[in-house]
Amino acid sequence: MKKRFVSAICTAVLLAFLGTACNPDPVEPTPNPDNPSNTEGMYLGVIGFNDQLYIKDIKLLNSSSYQNFMNFIDNLTPGNGTALYYADYTALKKMREYPQPKKLKNVALVTFTDGLDNISTANNQYDPEGYGSTTAYRNALHDKIMNERIHGLNVSAYSIGLKGGDVTDEAQFMETLRKLASSDNNVFQVANMDEAMARFSEIASSLYSISTSVNLGVNVPGGYDEGQKLRFTFDNVTAAAQSTCFIEATYRRTSNGTRALDNIIYYGLAPGQTTITSSSSQGAYYQFLFQGLAYLDGNPVSQTALGNIKLWKQTSTGAWDKETEFNPASSTTVTEDKTSALVVLVLDCTTSLGSDFANMQSSAKEFIRTLANVQGGGDAVRRQRK
Repeated sequence: MKKRFVSAICTAVLLAFLGTACNPDPVEPTPNPDNPSNTEGMYLGVIGFNDQLYIKDIKLLNSSSYQNFMNFIDNLTPGNGTALYYADYTALKKMREYPQPKKLKNVALVTFTDGLDNISTANNQYDPEGYGSTTAYRNALHDKIMNERIHGLNVSAYSIGLKGGDVTDEAQFMETLRKLASSDNNVFQVANMDEAMARFSEIASSLYSISTSVNLGVNVPGGYDEGQKLRFTFDNVTAAAQSTCFIEATYRRTSNGTRALDNIIYYGLAPGQTTITSSSSQGAYYQFLFQGLAYLDGNPVSQTALGNIKLWKQTSTGAWDKETEFNPASSTTVTEDKTSALVVLVLDCTTSLGSDFANMQSSAKEFIRTLANVQGGGDAVRRQRK
């Protein structure tokens, strides 16, 4: 009897254990910082090609992933064959299938090649849609670039071509570059790898320039008279007349008790709102929000310039008096409205590059470094610079 009792107890314990093991309490998933639905930023993928593809899947480019991208480029090796069209076909497919990043504003494909495709129509692996000829494949890619929208956006496609020694049909080579770009302005035939590196950096900078905007809120005393001229300078001058980077406006006292800045002009800055009504009031001060504050080249106004803001008011004689109580630290608020970009870099890894293969790797790494430094990897990326 005792043995049966002990056996029953053991059986009950075992069943309880198995029940717990098979039906664990639900555990909340750990938030994934790389989830594109959660994080704005630069989402990058890289594809190298010769007679096969070497794929670095799309991932948020930041200080954590930066070195992995650099290592991937360093580990590329040259090989025979040129599966150029299949590489671009795969790049577009990868971007279509990738979950839409938060606040996506730009989708870009950047292709570098030194030759003509001789692999992509070899079999169904490389030609899954059965184009059957290089011309049909190339034209189909161009149609996808020009007409298909990825996550609701048009594709900005760039091609960089360094004509290899094995290319005898230059017209065909140029036509290939044109078909792999979304406009003729995005086609770059280069004479050497130094020029190629310059183009890589130029493209990388342009891809980032739309990904962040700076919104500046300034708190202004509410006691100014109607029609008072105000000037905000950003270049740390000792006199308002010396400034080459400023915003000037006319102060308005509206009938409903709010305040406004009117007839706004931007000097040394990209044009913006011409009238701004105060967004809020804090006691005797009113806040005005300048949205998307940028330089003439489109780049966001720097943190240094924002820290140098000074407020001046024009006197009846036309001179400018500095508001000595205006302190950027307490009188301004700065927010960055970050958006996302989705970029795939496609790189020729064929033996025809010869000694230029290492230069291609350096150019690709500079492309990634440019994206990372400006996008947000910043100091962490610079410390890892090689």
